[in-house]
Amino acid sequence: MKLSDKKNLYQRFLNKELDTAELDEFFQLVENGEFDEDYLEVMPDLDEEGSVAAPVVQKPVFKFFSRIAIAASLLLVAGFGYWSYRKAENIKQQSTYTVVQVPVGSMKIITLKDHSVITLNSGSVFKYPAAFADHHRRVFLLKGKAFFQVAKDTTKPFTVFSAKLSTTVLGTSFTVENYRNYGVEKIRLFTGRVQIGSRDKDFAPVLLNPGQQYIQSGLSGIKSIFTNTTEVKPHSEDGTLEFDGTTLSEALIRVADYYNTDLHFDQHQLSSFAISGRFSNEPIEDVLHTLLFTHHLKFKKIPEGYRIMK
Repeated sequence: MKLSDKKNLYQRFLNKELDTAELDEFFQLVENGEFDEDYLEVMPDLDEEGSVAAPVVQKPVFKFFSRIAIAASLLLVAGFGYWSYRKAENIKQQSTYTVVQVPVGSMKIITLKDHSVITLNSGSVFKYPAAFADHHRRVFLLKGKAFFQVAKDTTKPFTVFSAKLSTTVLGTSFTVENYRNYGVEKIRLFTGRVQIGSRDKDFAPVLLNPGQQYIQSGLSGIKSIFTNTTEVKPHSEDGTLEFDGTTLSEALIRVADYYNTDLHFDQHQLSSFAISGRFSNEPIEDVLHTLLFTHHLKFKKIPEGYRIMK
């Protein structure tokens, strides 16, 4: 860069006239030492009135120390400006969120900046920031089911917020399910350890080890063991809907979430029925018919979705 351009860039920096791209260019030049040899010429020589001062004859030794002082002041100003700019940009990114909504019958894989990998099931809604804070990593599963493979960072705990629960880890793999319309949340741990918290005041933190799960339904929660602890990827690769000995109540909740619709039924009444099956991009009426037929149940279309009945 020409000397005149450097001088103009620095003067505009002091006057706070640089846009984002120009600030990046200025701080990059400072980092690369572009101002080191020309700082005397770049620094404006202004007198107390603000006009150009008359040249001053200096002895070499004083001129040498003067050059050092000016260089130090330039680096100090530029360094502080660079730090302030980057800090402001980071804070801005922390408050900028991306919301992902997965279409019906598909799935989506997201890799975050910390290299954590999130697999979202059909109908899920997930929210995450453009950048994490210095001391924590926070994301939000607003709806649906997600499989988390969290990159380990002992200085930044990773927390997934769902409806009422929060799931905090340092580096592990687990699933979180948030069926907010039915008041049901489930956390299932595959590797590592997690700590589950809640917005409820009297909630005692719950610790899970691999093979354990926690299910919150309404105001009550149950910690239990599940069987498929060796499953490497506890999600369907092609966005299919699978049930294996699942209670009919839970299956219907997952169907409602998968197809992004409302199903009206008595959760407690249907929790004693079990169902198994695999569905892939089939009409919801076909899925409901298959699930309900075995237990001699019917469904009826209503304006807000479907009603399940005997």
